[in-house]
Amino acid sequence: MEVTNFSPIIPQPYPWLIICDGKNQERQTLVNISDNHFKSMTIPEMRNKSICTSTKEWLVLKDLDSMDLCLLNLTSKEVVQLPRLESTIRTDICILSSPESESIHDCHVMFIDGLTFYFCRPGDKKFSEQVFEFDLEGRLMWIPTATMFRGKVYFLTIISEGPNELFTAEFVNSSLHFTKFTSKNLHVPLPPEIVDYLVESRGELLFIQKMRGGWNFNKILGFSIFRMDFSSQMWVQVNNIRGQTIFLSQPYGLKHKAISCFAREKGIRKNSIYFTKCSDRYIYIFDLEDHSISKSLSCPIVSKHNSRLDWVMIP
Repeated sequence: MEVTNFSPIIPQPYPWLIICDGKNQERQTLVNISDNHFKSMTIPEMRNKSICTSTKEWLVLKDLDSMDLCLLNLTSKEVVQLPRLESTIRTDICILSSPESESIHDCHVMFIDGLTFYFCRPGDKKFSEQVFEFDLEGRLMWIPTATMFRGKVYFLTIISEGPNELFTAEFVNSSLHFTKFTSKNLHVPLPPEIVDYLVESRGELLFIQKMRGGWNFNKILGFSIFRMDFSSQMWVQVNNIRGQTIFLSQPYGLKHKAISCFAREKGIRKNSIYFTKCSDRYIYIFDLEDHSISKSLSCPIVSKHNSRLDWVMIP
């Protein structure tokens, strides 16, 4: 790989790999995985922050030493402050809806912790809070993953002694309205053996299971992909994603974040899943046809053990 000198963060039809490293995560390295070029820079607004999620060119950032939150536009460097959350609230599952107009103030920022939804619009003084309550006959339940799809938040629930259920959440005035959506045809193993993802892919809703094993569950065994058949409201397993490529985040910060795009660029593997690991600067690629896993060094100049690798799409 080689260093390039292009300064703007330009849009492209596949994700950038953003690597933050340094003592206070003060250095950002952008990797173009299509042509194996990278550029290191310092983006002051990203110093000592983790990426919670992203939509278009906007990032939701969280300070690593506090719960201070903000929105950052990667192309214009505009920063919009968000209300604070209590330090005890987990931010693994974060949703940033696309703005309804050209103003970022028309979007919603949402965090899901356990069964509680925290949400706000930019400019609000505080996050609103709403507990997901649904009659499930007293069975233990949690929410492992969520995504935006067709203007609604789709989220998966896992129930003890039972199959998963799919729900939607949509804003009605200033509160959330929950609707039960699916069938019960898919049983999900309990964590930490798997990590779940929901992602929109060419107008379809996909459910992805990353299966783990070995010591500390750090070895990736493989992936299963299911497509939601909306006519039957059933999950259907698929072995081919028809020229698409899926990019999965590593298990912190963007724990359940996934991006899907059409692999029309040279150097991007079709029908594959790109993923990263904690404390690891390699890019791993799972081939859906032969189930093989290959890897390549993301960038030779970043820290071997103290780097955060995140996929960010700037369409």
